[in-house]
Amino acid sequence: MTGYTKGDAIEITCGDRKVEGVVLIGSPNNVSLMIGFEALLNGHAGMMPIFLHDDGVYRSIIDGTEVTLKKVVE
Repeated sequence: MTGYTKGDAIEITCGDRKVEGVVLIGSPNNVSLMIGFEALLNGHAGMMPIFLHDDGVYRSIIDGTEVTLKKVVE
């Protein structure tokens, strides 16, 4: 599993949309993150709290929206 820390640039995939974003807050074990972005993703405007489920997939804590993250290498 890739570790994410506050300030990491990320690519967020939600459904068929890909947007750039940033990790706003991350737990030390990477189980929960707050991600920020300039978009509307499945009803989430600008940010989304996510949780890593047992199946290895990040999902919104609010409504279960599935997201995939990828670090952006600069």
